[in-house]
This record gives sequence, C-alpha cells and structure tokens, in this order.
Amino acid sequence: MSLREWGSRWRNGSSGWRGRGSGLRLSSLAIHRQAGLVLAVFLLISCAAPTPSIPTPDPFPVHLRAGDVYAADGARTAAEGAFQQAAAVRPSDPTPHLRLARLYLDWNRPAEGLTAVAAAERLGAPVAQVEALRTAFYAALRDWEKAVAHGEVALALNPADGATRRRVVEGDVTLGRLEEAKVHCHALLEADSADLQAHEWMGALLALSDPAAALPHLEAAATPLASDLMKGLGECRDDPSYRLARVGQACLAYEEPALAALALERAVARSPAYADAHALLGEALGQLDRTQEALGHLETAVSLAPDSALARALLGLHHLSAGDLTAARPHLEVAYDMDPENPVLSLYLAWVYAGLGQYGVAEVWLGEATRLAPEDPAVWEAVARFYLDRSLVEKQRGLEAALVLARLVPESAVARDLLGWAHFLSGRYAEAEEYLLEAAELNPALASAHYHLGEVYVSLGRVGEARAALTRALDTNTDAVLREEIEQALSRIAGR
Repeated sequence: MSLREWGSRWRNGSSGWRGRGSGLRLSSLAIHRQAGLVLAVFLLISCAAPTPSIPTPDPFPVHLRAGDVYAADGARTAAEGAFQQAAAVRPSDPTPHLRLARLYLDWNRPAEGLTAVAAAERLGAPVAQVEALRTAFYAALRDWEKAVAHGEVALALNPADGATRRRVVEGDVTLGRLEEAKVHCHALLEADSADLQAHEWMGALLALSDPAAALPHLEAAATPLASDLMKGLGECRDDPSYRLARVGQACLAYEEPALAALALERAVARSPAYADAHALLGEALGQLDRTQEALGHLETAVSLAPDSALARALLGLHHLSAGDLTAARPHLEVAYDMDPENPVLSLYLAWVYAGLGQYGVAEVWLGEATRLAPEDPAVWEAVARFYLDRSLVEKQRGLEAALVLARLVPESAVARDLLGWAHFLSGRYAEAEEYLLEAAELNPALASAHYHLGEVYVSLGRVGEARAALTRALDTNTDAVLREEIEQALSRIAGR
C-alpha cells in the first residue's frame, strides 16, 4: 500500500487498528474516542458521592417482633409461624422456644408446650422459666404431682413468681397437702395483703378445722364463695359434720371440687351415715377424676338413703358420664319421681334415651324440660344442642329451640351461633351467614362461630373467606375436640 493510500484511509476514519508486522497502532480518531470515554468516567467518579451499602437486616428479631405482635392481636397461628421461623434462623437460641411455650400455654396446647419447653431447656434457657412453664403445663394436664414438684423448683429460684405459687396451692389442695397449701397462701398474702384469691383459699382451708380463724380471711376476700362459706359457718356452729358438708357444697357450687372433697371427706369421717355428704363427696371426687372412689361414695349414699333425689340423681349422672346408660336410667327415673319439677333431670333422661336409640322417648323428656322451664335460656340451649349436635334437622326442632333461645337472650353470641348453625344444617346458607357474622361480632373470641362460618363459606365455594374464618377459629379456640374439627375443615380446602 502506498503512503497516499494509507493516508486516505486514515483521513476517512478507516479501521483504527492496523497490523504491521507484530505491532498494533491506534488511529487518531480512536484515540480521541478513548480519551473522551476516560474523561467521562473520571468526571462520573469524581463528582458522584459513593452509595453506601445497605446492610441486610437480621431476620431473627424481625420474626420475634412479628410473633409478639401476632400473639398480642390473638393471631396465634401467625404467631406460631413467626416464632418457628425465628427458631429456624437461629437454631441455638432458646428464646423462640420460650415464646412458643407461652403461646401454647395461652392456647391450651400443653403437649406442644412441653415440647417447646424441652427444646428451650436443651438450648440453655433459664431454669426458673423452664420450671415455671412446666408447672403450668402439668397443671393444665391435671398432673398435680409433677406440677407441684416442678413448681417447688421454680419457686426456690424465683420466690416472687405468684402465678406459679397459685398453681402449687391448687396442686397441694388437690393432693390433700393442707399445711403446704397454707404456707403458700401465707406467702401470697405476704407479697400482697389484698390478694382476694389467697384470702379465699386460706379461709376455706381454715374453715375445715378452725372456723373462727377462717372468718377474717373470708371477710377480706368478699368473693361470692367466701360469702357463702361465711353463711354456712354461721348456720351450723354446733354441728361440725353439717358445717363441713355446707363448706363442701358451697365449694362444689363454685367449681372448687378439690376444696369440696377435703371438707366432705371430713364430714363423712365424722358421720359415716351422712348420706348427702357421701353423695356430694362422690360428685366432687368424680370431678377430680377419682372415678372408683366417687362411685363408692355415691353407692353408699343411695344405700343409706334410697329415697334421696340428690343421691339418685348424682349416681345416675355418674353412670351417664361414664357411658353406662343402662345403669344410669333407673336412678335418674327415681330421682325424677321424687323431684318432678326439676328440668335438669328431664334433660338427663333425654340424653339417656337418645343414647339408647329411643329418640321418640328422648323428645318427650325434652318437651318436659321446656315445659318445666319455658323461660330458662340454659334449658333451651341444651335442647338446641341436643338436636344440632346430632344433626337432627328433619323436624326443625333444633331451629325452633335456637329461635326461642335467641328471643330469650337476644344479645347472646352463643344463641346467634346456634341459630346460624341451625340454618346451615337446614341448607339456608344466607341466613346462616347473617347470624354467624352477628355472633362473631358479639363475641370475636367465640371459636365455634368462626368455625361454623368457615363451614358455610366452604359450602358456598368461597374458599378464601372459608380459610380466613377457619384460621380465626383455630386462633381463638382452646378446646381439643373443636380444634380437631377445625383442622379437618382446613385440610379439606388445602391447595384450593
């Protein structure tokens, strides 16, 4: 190539690189272009401030905070998921497991709670917290030996733990450890002299042996049970057996079967032929799951007083609760003959005959119960549940009973719930939804209303709303049987 040809190519901006031998040369145009690019980059670097790097947030506290917020809002399912995520992010930290345990305690899920506590313990959680939680879960399971044992350990480490001390008092009373229970009541009162429950417990315990010492505590408590106990102590100063029976009867009426059993055991020890005391003791022991002891005292009561409506009714109810309908029926029928104005006996007999498959006879007894108590909401609720729990919808009797109940207690969420469920079982989904929404509004914590509403939405094909309602039911529910039904309903719509 001539010098002229080479110059022409250079002027016309031909290839900026040209090989000659083993070397490479940059054209003038390419040099200008490269210089401009370098200048632009230099200006960009010199004028622009560097952007700081954004650190990735630690997900562990994020999950913990989310779980706490969910738990405070009652969204227990979401809280459970958040705490489980926190545990997965930081598997060596016991904190998420402790949070899960407290959530399960509030949720009445002791089996899961004990598992969470064990995990927290393995990871080095504080012993006082671990033992206090174990105390609570064993108390929920009514395993009082273990509850008291773990509670004593927790209190040795943290004597100011009032909640644990109350559980230990309950355990000591249930196990018959009166002196230990009094010691813990005294400790509660030292911590807070205005502790009404501690005064009530101390008063009831002292009433067993020292009524005069019991009165100041009962007066300080001023609870309904304390008032009844004071009344009983005042009525029977000269008859220790009757006094003890009255104490036991009052404790039973206020759902304190352990205290009742302590009083009634002393009553029958003083007066072995005291039929009513044996009958009440049998009922108290039955509530404490001491089934065989309960049966013995109930049978003793009937043998001592075969014409006692109380003894017959409680023995019949004991057999009914045990599923022995054939044994229950004659005692309940005798009780009814002696107390024909008692609607509760009619309801018991309805359940017996239904269990025996004699629904026609059962309906007669239901009618008798409502005749005897036409304005009693409790009776109408029992009748409505009888039909609805068995899905007996052909004659609409459950719907009729629910309508009466809703009329008697128009602001009752339970009444609206039953009315909505009755409409659902009858295929009236629009009415069912309306009443169930009202029930949920009246009582947002009524799990059965959310569950029934979820079932309505499932039947209507509104899967998203069904899932939300059923999840809310699961969040608010603390009953093991209903929980299983809710979980089954959720599993039916999984993946839809």
